Amino acid sequence: MKAFAFAILLAGLLAGGYYWISYSKLSPDVQRKEKALNKALRKQGYKPHYFLLSGYRPHWLNQLMPLAAKNSDHQGGKAIDLFVIDIDGNGKFETQDLAILVKTVDGMDRNNPGQKGGVGLYQQSFSRMFHFDVSGRHRHWNY
Repeated sequence: MKAFAFAILLAGLLAGGYYWISYSKLSPDVQRKEKALNKALRKQGYKPHYFLLSGYRPHWLNQLMPLAAKNSDHQGGKAIDLFVIDIDGNGKFETQDLAILVKTVDGMDRNNPGQKGGVGLYQQSFSRMFHFDVSGRHRHWNY
């Protein structure tokens, strides 16, 4: 029982440490974009429910990620991956939630070229993950 409790405590500390590193080294631009995304969704009448899954990643950690690009914007703190729980407020996750996010971020990028970047979906491998960045390069992908 003690070993199990220790394993749970250790896992919690590692997850907390990763979250702190991931968020604390995000660029101010990507932090502003995330706040603007939340505000834009609420303005459209949605009740977004998501959390930060990954932000800044050190080079060594990025190399361990199976879908990460070799020169990922995460390594510069310019990208965020969100774990999507519900966007449209119907209490469940559906592909429509991702479509709302894509449309909203694309609209934000058109109206604010200084924060434009990529939009990534991972519907084949991790359906609830939504990526956006502030790389300055407009692109889309879906793995």
